[in-house]
Amino acid sequence: MPAQAWVTLIVGVLAVVGVALTVRQRTIADKRTQAWQRITWCLDHTVGDDPDEAELGWDIYTTVTDSPLITSTEKGVLKVVADRSARDLARTTETEHTESQNEQEDPR
Repeated sequence: MPAQAWVTLIVGVLAVVGVALTVRQRTIADKRTQAWQRITWCLDHTVGDDPDEAELGWDIYTTVTDSPLITSTEKGVLKVVADRSARDLARTTETEHTESQNEQEDPR
């Protein structure tokens, strides 16, 4: 086989490998985008007024954030968001409980 044929073959193989890697990267990027859309959907539902909707949001949030598409840095961010929300929820529940006790004690 002449040298020109070898060069053409090598260039062709490299082009196919390059296209395959580009398609793979694009597919992963699209899947990561979809994962983040699911996470934001969950977070939107966790801050709603409906407790059932918030519970559903947290249940799905746990599943979605276990995705292998989420990097360790992003998992750290998501953990901070979950911890902050849990603290706020505990604070709100404690405030409501205290207000409820005060209303029961106040005989107006």
